[in-house]
Amino acid sequence: MSVETLAPAEEIAVIILPTPQGELRQLSLDEIYIGGNYRLSMSAPGLAELAESIKNSGLIQPATVRPLVEPLAGKRYALVAGGRRYAAHQLAQLPTILCNVREMSEQQADEARLIENVQRENPHPADEAVAVGKLSANGATYEEIASRLGKPLRWVAQRKAVSQLAAGWLKLLRADKLTLAAAQELARWPQSVQQRLAAEHIKDIGRGSAYTESYVKSWVSSEAHQLSAAPWGLSDDKLYPQAGACLKCPKRSSCAGVLFEQPSKGKDTCLDAACWKVKLSKQTERAIIDHSTEQQPAVQLSTRYYELPAGSLSPSRYEVVKKKEGRPGVYIDGPQQGHVIYVKVIGAAPTANKSSYEIGLDTRRQRLTKEATKCVLAGRLVGLLQQGDDTAAQARRTLLGSLIARKLLANRTALDELTFAQLVREWGWEPLAEKTRKAMRGDEYPKWVRAQVAASAPTEAQLLELLLFVETHHGLTSEYDEHQHHLVKLLDHQPLTQGLTEASQALLHKKYDPTTLRAYK
Repeated sequence: MSVETLAPAEEIAVIILPTPQGELRQLSLDEIYIGGNYRLSMSAPGLAELAESIKNSGLIQPATVRPLVEPLAGKRYALVAGGRRYAAHQLAQLPTILCNVREMSEQQADEARLIENVQRENPHPADEAVAVGKLSANGATYEEIASRLGKPLRWVAQRKAVSQLAAGWLKLLRADKLTLAAAQELARWPQSVQQRLAAEHIKDIGRGSAYTESYVKSWVSSEAHQLSAAPWGLSDDKLYPQAGACLKCPKRSSCAGVLFEQPSKGKDTCLDAACWKVKLSKQTERAIIDHSTEQQPAVQLSTRYYELPAGSLSPSRYEVVKKKEGRPGVYIDGPQQGHVIYVKVIGAAPTANKSSYEIGLDTRRQRLTKEATKCVLAGRLVGLLQQGDDTAAQARRTLLGSLIARKLLANRTALDELTFAQLVREWGWEPLAEKTRKAMRGDEYPKWVRAQVAASAPTEAQLLELLLFVETHHGLTSEYDEHQHHLVKLLDHQPLTQGLTEASQALLHKKYDPTTLRAYK
């Protein structure tokens, strides 16, 4: 049907064809209320294509509406399914739309609307989540929703959980600044964890980039704790009354439905690291008190060899023995914190009474442990930088940006003018006056330099190019080194210095008056 052959809107509301599911009617757009349509995100190019198709070929699949018991602001029908088709008619300036008019309740309309969209072009994941959340709020079980939509139970559980994400994360998901996989990983964790992570990590991110699942997994990697490893009784509700007993706490993986793999016996995990930390501290204090007497306090045990907590012994100062052979000791740090063992104290005399050999041995052990720790950390850093995921790419960009800023600021409080002029001209840096830059206090200037680096070189390839640029332009106005000549010798490339004096004179003549050496205005 072409636009020219459409009848006036007030004459259109007639029955065209009865069907078992309802009646087909050509309705005026003005008669239809669309407030119940959950679908808020639509692709503009896709909508334009649909509008053009309807103008040229007509509407193949009618929209679905239900009669309103009472007219609402002049509207006699509520849109159930066909939000994109309705919007496309508006875009095409078509006054009417073919509709299937069906009697149904509001809940039936919600179900029909979601089924219709899920089985065709997928709506935005945030919209899907809100719709599934609404069905669940109306009393439908996960199994009922999964059966009606033809989706796995895990899909339904994930969408329901995503609908309950902390507001900041749900906003990022709608803006495509948080991937669906990342949102599903976040949604597995309690609201307290989501809100804490939002406060710590939500910030402006680069244009076109988004928080991915690998980001989230790295954030929550230390959140889960196996309950079987807890040094307190899981039914103990006195240790931390505000939180109650672990067995009754909903912040466990076994209480998260199908969002977590169902734990085998003894593998249930706590999902709230903050609560775990409080309980661990209280249990450590309780264990020390319970195993201390006036004559013999419990030994406080550390897993560290250096920088020990006050009053604790390092592993070199105690030996684990049977109960009848030792005295009670309580771990105050490390993976066994809060647990009680029996130990025999070694070398309990003060350091001042140790032999020079023992003191030297302890000193060497601490130094070697510190060096080994640095090697382990360096190896982990290399491993991170060599990974192929988004986390590694972000780490490489951060490291490159830091290297560039450190090179530019090495042994100086401000960039030399010539290097800065090159960066402004060739890399688009903000042309701040030297007086303004030197007036910056504290870490204002380094922060400004790092911001310029990030803005001028957002990609890893550009950061590498800028690093080479900075290396070759370092110290252009320095009177004390010949950095560029050192690079020339290092590269051993003779054409670099050929005609150097003549080229330098030509550059001077181009930039300055040859008689006064004042810059051309």
